[in-house]
Amino acid sequence: MNATVNATATRPRTTALALAAAVLAAASFIAMDGTVKWLGERYGTAQVTFLRFAFGTLYAVPLWLWWRTPLPTRSQWRWHLLRSALLMVALLTWFHALKTLPLVQAVGIGYTAPLFISLLAIWALGERPSRWLWAAMALGMAGVAVGLWPELGAVDAGGSEVRLWGMAAAGASALAYAGVMVVARHQAQQGGLWTILLVQNLVPTLVLAVPMWWLWEPMRISDVPMLLLMGGFATIGLVAITWAYSHVEASRAAPLEYTGLVWAALLGWLAFGEMPTGWSIGSAALIVLGCLLLLRR
Repeated sequence: MNATVNATATRPRTTALALAAAVLAAASFIAMDGTVKWLGERYGTAQVTFLRFAFGTLYAVPLWLWWRTPLPTRSQWRWHLLRSALLMVALLTWFHALKTLPLVQAVGIGYTAPLFISLLAIWALGERPSRWLWAAMALGMAGVAVGLWPELGAVDAGGSEVRLWGMAAAGASALAYAGVMVVARHQAQQGGLWTILLVQNLVPTLVLAVPMWWLWEPMRISDVPMLLLMGGFATIGLVAITWAYSHVEASRAAPLEYTGLVWAALLGWLAFGEMPTGWSIGSAALIVLGCLLLLRR
């Protein structure tokens, strides 16, 4: 009897902690984006991406050594490598978008990823589409169009072409990230969290180390704390969102990821002096509404 009462009492507490973890993950990822945007003013996109994975590895290795989750088997390695390659593309394009766009605008376009995930799942996993998917896609594409409209109307204005390429990069990043998530869904429970964290930091670090031989720009020792923050925020975000989704239904945790737009607007204003425009807010609102419709599936 007492055990039943205790289980009933702790369930709401666990749910509340899981929802708080989802909010923490959203804030952590936006904080990482802020460090990337700051570093992007000093270094090239490829170097910042390499540093993101390298400093993520500094956290991933000791965490894996502590928990010792099994390494991938020979048959699992191809999926881990594919996932790592897609993640590398996603971050390269995402970091370029952060370098050229206001933070809240880049984050808004990045939230098209759930729409791409649903489309890729139809093709790759044979999932059946629903009416909610097409309604979500319509809203998401309308949101992208709203975001593009002022730039298309001012193609001759200074910097407009750069911002258009930045928006294209954010869309490409969302598509690549959707591929990461579809592969993750295919992998299911084949790998532990700490193994995935290790592989998805270490493999891109080794791959990007080759072009860094030619692209490397001299660095300041004063940037090391920011680099440590970048790797730390990325690690906290991944661990928090994984814990959240393992303790509460996805339909309850997923909407809280969109609190990232609030953090992006605040950080963009406080750290970079960026004021969200009505176009960027409207664009983000339509994209988020479309993604929320996916939860009706």
